[in-house]
Amino acid sequence: MAGNYGGNSIPTTPIDGATLLASKTTTYKNWKCTSVYGNAASASFTYMGEAFTMDENGLVNLLINPGGLTAADAAAIFLCYECNPCGGPMTGITTSSFYSGYTSLNHPTIIGGAGLNN
Repeated sequence: MAGNYGGNSIPTTPIDGATLLASKTTTYKNWKCTSVYGNAASASFTYMGEAFTMDENGLVNLLINPGGLTAADAAAIFLCYECNPCGGPMTGITTSSFYSGYTSLNHPTIIGGAGLNN
């Protein structure tokens, strides 16, 4: 299983184009792909209305959402990773960098100065 690194991460799973296309709304609906390479004399795919054709030495670097594929053959190998929930809201705790009464954890620290440290 691939890792979820978010953004334009290094992909961890190669998936052939025919498989990716067939499962783009099920298995791979939450995946992202960062590049495609040709694995035969001719490899092709169509993404967001743009047709790509390459030979076995071809490489396309492009952030691809599998839902945008409308055609792909098995010779086009997509390098992908699972990204769930890549588009979701960020969660966690944040603190202000404003020095509100110097109670924030983000206030400056002066090193040295004969006791002037905050």
